[in-house]
Amino acid sequence: MKFVLTEAALEDLRSIRSYTLEHWGKQQEEHYIHSLWERFEAIRADPSRCRQRNDLFPACRIAAQGRHVILFRASQESLEIVRVLHAAMDFKRHLAPGNGD
Repeated sequence: MKFVLTEAALEDLRSIRSYTLEHWGKQQEEHYIHSLWERFEAIRADPSRCRQRNDLFPACRIAAQGRHVILFRASQESLEIVRVLHAAMDFKRHLAPGNGD
């Protein structure tokens, strides 16, 4: 299965990395980012285990990791990570209108 990160998801990861580094230090930043990547791999192994949220965008599924929620869509060909948002955020407000990317 091909793995894809949208530009918005990449920016989310950059922001998470920067915030964690600034507030919690290098060791925690490395640990947290690594835990997100491990979660991406777990999702890729079995995306159907994650909750559907079609109210956010078509074929949306979500998975929690730490204080963040991974919004993604999966098919037999690919896993697309659309956003990685803090759990306290209003998800709909942070998605592009219509398609979630």
